[in-house]
Amino acid sequence: MQYSFTWNGSSCRDKGIFLKAMPELVRPEERVENITIPGRAGDLTQTEGTDVYNSYIITIPLVVYTKAAVIEAESWLRGDGYLTLCNESDKKQRARVTGAVTFTKHSRNTDWWEGEVQFYCQPLKQLVTETAIEVTTSGSSITNPGDVESRPRITITGSGTVTVRIGTKEIALTGAQRGWKIDSDTEWVTNASDVPQTGVYSGTFPTIPVGQSTVLFTGATKITIEPRWRYL
Repeated sequence: MQYSFTWNGSSCRDKGIFLKAMPELVRPEERVENITIPGRAGDLTQTEGTDVYNSYIITIPLVVYTKAAVIEAESWLRGDGYLTLCNESDKKQRARVTGAVTFTKHSRNTDWWEGEVQFYCQPLKQLVTETAIEVTTSGSSITNPGDVESRPRITITGSGTVTVRIGTKEIALTGAQRGWKIDSDTEWVTNASDVPQTGVYSGTFPTIPVGQSTVLFTGATKITIEPRWRYL
């Protein structure tokens, strides 16, 4: 395996930038508070919520072999976007370059530079490529292969009053639209042209828990789910 990473769709090796070691893989820390109770042994651990994790920093050691590659690295490694590591090449995570990107020449007589870049990473990863799921029969099952519940984007084919239920969460839509789009991450409902709609829904935006769930719907001929599986 070649040590590498991809930043915003471009591989570091295509930029003339190489890694000195395999990138580290981090399992994010769950956000908890440890409370000391007077007169009681140990602590009370209180979570902030279900599947709430802290962001973290990944440091990647770099090496380049030309001054031009140094300039390229300093120009390329900035801002925010998606990071993919070679040892988890099927996943990407939202990140931002943090701190200075610095390089030091290895020796006076060799055009060999060493440095590092730090990424401030959001804790949950996504698949690099993901296939939408079409459901044409109410009562069909869907399986979340990820580590935490997903917040899907659902496109509904149909018109009039529509209900969609996944697991225990159900949303009802009422109106004359010939299609709806539900985004459970932003909690927005839009029409087929992506124009936000207000006052047209009731209930709870569906999420997909880990494992198998049943998809129920009425008033629609088909729903298309962009699942947005999420991984630690």
